[in-house]
Amino acid sequence: MTTLVSEQLLRIMGDVDRLVSATVDPVLKEAGLAREQWQLLRLLADGHGRRMGWITEQLGLPAPTVTRAVDGLVARTLVYRRGDPLDRRRVLVFLGEPGREVLEQVIAGFDERAQGSFDGLSADDRERLVDTLQRLLAVASSPAAGETTAAAPRSHGSG
Repeated sequence: MTTLVSEQLLRIMGDVDRLVSATVDPVLKEAGLAREQWQLLRLLADGHGRRMGWITEQLGLPAPTVTRAVDGLVARTLVYRRGDPLDRRRVLVFLGEPGREVLEQVIAGFDERAQGSFDGLSADDRERLVDTLQRLLAVASSPAAGETTAAAPRSHGSG
């Protein structure tokens, strides 16, 4: 890849990051959530209890940051902890019903705020964009990519 293309991609990705922040941050602020907490709720949305180590790995954050995020969500009863029935030394974190409701409200808020951002794209354009970004994440988080760049956080599904 030429330097010019790399510079263009980095500039565009920075602009997209600002667009995402302008969409996401006000909705999260209204819900009283930090980004890490929102991402954690999304990880737990499948209904499975997850180990703290798994959550830490998926979010690509330091363990103390994840612990603080979980503690904050537990204090609001959005998530809860239970002992792992297969290994008593471990604790699993689950999404509570209030957490599911907050997550649904946040997703609806994102949809509302982002509506105008995608008006100029056809359904096919949107699908191609999603596919391209998913491939970028897959390539960036592959072991070979980790040799030359920092690993990208893993995809956490849509919405």
